Formats: sequence, structure tokens, C-alpha cells
Amino acid sequence: MARSKRPSFLKRLKEQARVARAAEKREARRARKDAKAAGAPADDIEGPEDQERSDDEGEETREARGSET
Repeated sequence: MARSKRPSFLKRLKEQARVARAAEKREARRARKDAKAAGAPADDIEGPEDQERSDDEGEETREARGSET
């Protein structure tokens, strides 16, 4: 009788990372939904993916974007 083996260490790490990303997406979606229900415009809500992009941008890009609006 064959028994089921545990997944390898790397496969387990990948699975944990996938689960963590899914949880982050769920929380971001829930936060956007709650903010929308509270009446805040969707442009003011910054999710985790938006924060990563803004961290990668330089000051020049941020200043240019601020002067356009």
C-alpha cells in the first residue's frame, strides 16, 4: 500500500507564498470594498500593489504626477 509523502521543502515554501499572496489580495479587495461602501473615491484607495509601485518610482515621477492633477 502506497502512502502519501509530504511535499518537498521548496514546494511547501511555494505553497505558503501562494497562500500569503492570496490572503493579501483578499484583504486588499475587502479594504477597497469597505472604502467604497464608506463613500471614499476609488482613486484614493491604495492597495499593496500600488504601494510597491510607488516605492519603486523616483521623486521626479511623483512630482510630475502631482503637478498634472
